[in-house]
Amino acid sequence: FNGKLDAIHLHQKYIKLRSLAITDFLQQTRRALHRHPELMYEEKETSSYIQNALKQMNITSFTTGWGVNTTNSEGGKGGYGIVVDIGTGNDPCVLLRADIDALPIIEKTEVDYKSRTEGKMHACGHDGHTAMLLGAALLLKEMEDSLCGTVRLMFQPAEEGGAGAKRMKEEGLLEMEPRPQQAFAMHVWPSLPSGSIASRPGPLLAACDRFEIEITGVGGHAAMPHLTTDPIVASSSIIMNLQTIVSRIVDPLESGVCSITTIETDSNVFNVIPSSTRMKGTVRALSEETLLTLREKVEDIVTKTADTHGCTVSLLKWSPDYYPPTVNDPHLFERFSKHVGAIVSEEGYVRDDIEPTMGAEDFSFVAESIPSTFFLLGQGSGMDPVPTNYGLHHPNFALDESVLPRGVELHVGLALQALHELNNKEEP
Repeated sequence: FNGKLDAIHLHQKYIKLRSLAITDFLQQTRRALHRHPELMYEEKETSSYIQNALKQMNITSFTTGWGVNTTNSEGGKGGYGIVVDIGTGNDPCVLLRADIDALPIIEKTEVDYKSRTEGKMHACGHDGHTAMLLGAALLLKEMEDSLCGTVRLMFQPAEEGGAGAKRMKEEGLLEMEPRPQQAFAMHVWPSLPSGSIASRPGPLLAACDRFEIEITGVGGHAAMPHLTTDPIVASSSIIMNLQTIVSRIVDPLESGVCSITTIETDSNVFNVIPSSTRMKGTVRALSEETLLTLREKVEDIVTKTADTHGCTVSLLKWSPDYYPPTVNDPHLFERFSKHVGAIVSEEGYVRDDIEPTMGAEDFSFVAESIPSTFFLLGQGSGMDPVPTNYGLHHPNFALDESVLPRGVELHVGLALQALHELNNKEEP
């Protein structure tokens, strides 16, 4: 290899062939991870598996202990993230990222590598993301002597609500020498045809926060509501009033979501008015400013509506870390990211006319600090024995394993082209 030449054109055929050649490794890796899902900040065995795979590739220059759970809100102690540097150990440096955690979902997919841990499932494709980044590690290690810079691999825990990327950022991931100058990540996407690739400049994924509310009233007999202060009626009014935030408070040209997703009471008896209710929900927007407006208005409406009904708000709690929007750097995207994606895509182009989605990603904590591109890798209606177009977080979600080599090819192509651009001082 000659790292000074354009990797996008000179090396892409080799990258594609090598990516396809390791298909069995990618499939075996993904299935091994799929059988043993672990939730955020509890990914001990997953981390060990990754470390062993790296050692088998003769990659020993990696650090562990990343992503410690400092919020102590949910999950375990954390510290299961891994950072790998491949290349010269000097500038320039680019970062590739994969998330490694699973979800608290009972798997219904009937495959022989089904989750062996009841109530836990890789229902968001993070097992595939991890396998693809390990595949990229294998190929990059083979070309290490020709790399004109450093490729940093970020195996990140606690994406599913735990802000693991923020923890790793706080721990110095982006300040550690050599400092990464560009970053790339991807997510499998069931609503896109298998083998296609989509992305767009600017906001791609939403800013997000979650909340928990407890409304306290006075319980009593259902036959004597006049002797109670009914928290169910208050909560019903709160739910309806919250819907006016997006329809009447947020600028119609902005996008926002405010959803109540669960409600429960301290009683499940038909003739008892409960003394309290508990609700959970989420707010989402395509800008941090709009998200903060949503948060402010939720607090205002909940407090005033509860007071109107004679109830009190005994709890109104937000997540320890709201996620900012995932914003693709427009110059980086137009200069070369989408061109690498087009070469890798089955369709020969990147679907850059897609609308942003209200899904959220904590890769946003990286993207807000350095120029980045986040891709959606289509996997719907693929070749897997079971349907692969069930949505993310669905108990029947299945990954089309035929896209695994394509993800490796995308990772490696982006890394090589980014190093080429940076070495030639053609930064976007």
